Amino acid sequence: MTESLQLAKTRNLHTLGVCVPYDPAIITPPIAAALRAGCYEAEEAAQIPMIVAPGDVVLEIGAGIGFISTLVARQPGLAKVFAFEANPALMPFMARLHAENQVTGVERVNAVLCNAPETSMKFYQRRDFWMGSLAPGPEPYDAAIAVPVVNLNAFLAREAVSLIICDIEGAEKWLFGDADLGGVDRIYIELHDHITGLGGIAALFAHMGAHGFAYDPRHSCGAVVLFRRVQPNEVLRPFSGKTDA
Repeated sequence: MTESLQLAKTRNLHTLGVCVPYDPAIITPPIAAALRAGCYEAEEAAQIPMIVAPGDVVLEIGAGIGFISTLVARQPGLAKVFAFEANPALMPFMARLHAENQVTGVERVNAVLCNAPETSMKFYQRRDFWMGSLAPGPEPYDAAIAVPVVNLNAFLAREAVSLIICDIEGAEKWLFGDADLGGVDRIYIELHDHITGLGGIAALFAHMGAHGFAYDPRHSCGAVVLFRRVQPNEVLRPFSGKTDA
């Protein structure tokens, strides 16, 4: 092992059981601080074991550096995990993070997943990768690049996706409006009201309701929300929380 590689490994960041390789081009100071503090994707990570079920085909939209897909891939009995990320600069790092954590069974795809008729869409890269998005604002961007489009409905049908995990910096406002979610059981979404406003959140909830999904408070926290398909013969779960009495 070379001296530079040894130094890099000593600077790797470890949080919530995931080893994140240190690369200052990707892990900028704000992102490194969140990782060191144990708050990077912490709300999502806490619910993964309760949301993911054996046999699931999981689709992650906005996979970033591969952190959540690493946690998902560790759940027992999964059928498949697809990690879609629009930012091509993150793809080599995601592969590196998966390798560092001995992750297998995750298919990484550099594309925008939606039902738009275009064959490509502009993605706006920003210094801190977690701010990259399909929108040119509200934050300044470093570069606008063309990213290929994969049809969402065709992909959901072909792969029989049962669980969607989605973190796409405001595009959740419109992504599911015309989606065919017939085979999907759960959708786990991070909201971005600083981009969509409350009107965007209202539009998302309306779309989810129209598709037969309800807000599940049992596995939602703040801006990280689980929508679960309402079953016609729903079995109520007993209350398991604490009371003030």
